[in-house]
Parts: sequence; C-alpha cells; structure tokens
Amino acid sequence: MVLSEDLIVKGFSLQDADENDLEKYIDIKRTCHKKYVDEYNGGWIEDIQIIINTDSFHRMLKYSCFQKILLYNTTVGFFAFNELPDKISEISLQLTEPVRQKGIESFYLRHITTLSRQVNKPIFLNVYKSDPVQELYKQFGFKIYDQSRAQYLMSFNQDNSNDINNSYDSKSYINRILK
Repeated sequence: MVLSEDLIVKGFSLQDADENDLEKYIDIKRTCHKKYVDEYNGGWIEDIQIIINTDSFHRMLKYSCFQKILLYNTTVGFFAFNELPDKISEISLQLTEPVRQKGIESFYLRHITTLSRQVNKPIFLNVYKSDPVQELYKQFGFKIYDQSRAQYLMSFNQDNSNDINNSYDSKSYINRILK
C-alpha cells in the first residue's frame, strides 16, 4: 500500500507493524477507545485491557495488512484488515487526535473499499454506537446491517444486506454469536 502524494507531503508514512510496536499500540488503543470502553463496558480496567489488546495485537500481526502510521517518523496510529477467502474483515483504525481528519481515514477507507470492489468481497466492521467515525463509514458506502448493545455492525459491498433502518432482526445477531 502506497500513501498518496498529499499525505507524504504532510509528513505521513507507513510501515508494517512488528512485535516492537506492542506498547505503542496499547497506548494508542487506550487513547482512542477508553472513552467507549468506559461508556459501554463498565470502565477501562488497565490489566484486563492490556491482556485483551496484547492478544488483539498478536492476532493482527498475522493479518494481510497491519501497518503503523507515522508522522515525521513518530507513530501516530495503526490500521489493519484481514482479507479472507470470502470477505474482508477485522477492520481496525486508530489515530491519535492531532492527526485525525488529516486525510488518513479517507485514504484507508478508499483503499479497502477499492480492494473490496476489485476482489468482489464484502467488508465487515464494528463501530461503537457513539463513535462519530460511523458517519465517515456511511459516506464511503457502509451500511448498518445489525447491532449489539454497544456497537453497530456495518458492511460494504454485501449482497442482499439488511439495512437496520428497514429490517432489524435481533435473532440474526444472536445466531451469529452462537455459531
């Protein structure tokens, strides 16, 4: 994946994430998600979140794409996705506040939606209900097809997707959990 010229001029670069990035990943994850964990999951308990996010980090190292985002050689975020035989999933994007809305989010979404169309695979992601980034996902064509207590489940390029505004079936969410 190659950044656009305008992002490079702004000082951004990408590198594959590696084992040495774990601590920075957890710091950025805390910065980006503590608010939502506090809101929906009863609070950010540091020891538990370190275990959860360490596990998540090691899983992402095996994904088809897991990159750190740098601004003038300082890590300011991470993004990941996993292309599977039938879908693109495990979408993850964390950016520190100073670099949000500088074009990285749109670059990343343009990249994965273009990939989705090229390989004819749908994209699936989860987003906290109160996270404003869901509006950007909608601008790129993602639709809410289901929900949990804390998150909207969104898809892009999914044939016969259920739009939550038209037909929400709570059993479909339960069935996916139990599979």
